[in-house]
Amino acid sequence: MRSIEVDSHFCGFTLNAFSVKANKVWKGMWLTLAKEIWTHKNRLVFNNEKVDEVEIFTLAQMNAWT
Repeated sequence: MRSIEVDSHFCGFTLNAFSVKANKVWKGMWLTLAKEIWTHKNRLVFNNEKVDEVEIFTLAQMNAWT
């Protein structure tokens, strides 16, 4: 994905029904999930691990709340 596409997706990740504070939390979740997908992808490529969607989501949740 090009940087412009990522920026556009991140900026579009706003919910009108949410307050400003809630949208900050929502965007934080987006960043955490994107980071975890990136980390997992690197483990697939460099360590020849298999895809584990549950692990990705669980680690993203854990990292978002910590």
